[in-house]
Amino acid sequence: MKRSPFYCDIQQAGPQWTVVQGWEVPNIFTSPREEHLAVRQRAGVFDWSTTGEIEVQGPDALRLVQKVIVNDAAGMPVNKVLYTTMLLEDGSIFSDITVYRLGESHYMLMTAWGSNAANARPEYEWLLRWSEGLNVAVTDVSSGSALLAVQGPLSRQILGSITEEPLDALGYMWGMPAHVAGIRAYISRTGYTGELGYEVLVPAEHAHDLWEAITTAGKPYDMALCGMAAAFSLRLEKGYIMRLDFAGGRTPYEVGLGWTVKLDKGDFIGREALLHRKSAGFPEKLTLLRLADDYVPASGDALLVEDKEVGKVTSAAFGHSVGHPLAFGYLPLEHAGEGTSVTVLDSAGGRHPARVVRRPLYDPEGTRLRM
Repeated sequence: MKRSPFYCDIQQAGPQWTVVQGWEVPNIFTSPREEHLAVRQRAGVFDWSTTGEIEVQGPDALRLVQKVIVNDAAGMPVNKVLYTTMLLEDGSIFSDITVYRLGESHYMLMTAWGSNAANARPEYEWLLRWSEGLNVAVTDVSSGSALLAVQGPLSRQILGSITEEPLDALGYMWGMPAHVAGIRAYISRTGYTGELGYEVLVPAEHAHDLWEAITTAGKPYDMALCGMAAAFSLRLEKGYIMRLDFAGGRTPYEVGLGWTVKLDKGDFIGREALLHRKSAGFPEKLTLLRLADDYVPASGDALLVEDKEVGKVTSAAFGHSVGHPLAFGYLPLEHAGEGTSVTVLDSAGGRHPARVVRRPLYDPEGTRLRM
């Protein structure tokens, strides 16, 4: 069982724990609803030390990054952050990641999980494989890192009270080296909630001091400690995917991430296969469903249209801001239009009415991210 550098501090708060990908992580501190709404209305803090941090440095650093991602990192200024996917040779999604340009020939790739339940590090091993013959160093620094995310409309005031760096000047999807409560850190304006927010990365040996500084700074703002349950509901309202949503050989186009694919940048792993699959057309797409009752679907629940099974739920959670359960699932294109009526069939045979809704359902213009 893997635990984050903040485990002892979090344990004192008495959360309910859960296990995800071999990591013991806090699931609920007070209630998913309270934590969710705290992030929407004030602020919340999450421990994201389960993420993986892989540094790529050297004369061929950009060449390797460009080879393994579908987006285009060529024009990234130093401290820019880029969201993208990595593909397998068959054009299907291997992982979704964020790329940070830390220096002239220095990049960091952040993955959702530093290692999985089998203690494997698939993205790191993938980068090592494709770095052969290149003048580049690939280093997994995950075990020496600790990451807290401060999210919500008051996050700037909270973090700004313990750092001298000008957070007002830090744009969405940008980062900067900083000192937080005297601790050397890297702050990025990123997150998984759909709100104004920041992620603070520090060496693991400073985890306790960072926890103390941020939780103390957050008390006057009634900042909540938040767990995995709140994170999953916040991300679903915003239409953000997780690994379950692209499992099974899906491509960026089917998942709704076609905007990240830059075919004109040159070759990358999976490009030719992706082009072939795109030209053949995709019969399904990932859709967001809003249920009419209070049932929160399970992954794998069948999706019915006119009593015929046409797809399955990939992930779901209760959307506390929108007041309904939400679910992701793949539907044939002819049934994927907004407003389409769908029935979710649970494992006991119960039927639950739902409709296809726009994605994202919460803050579709993204104004809260850019406050």
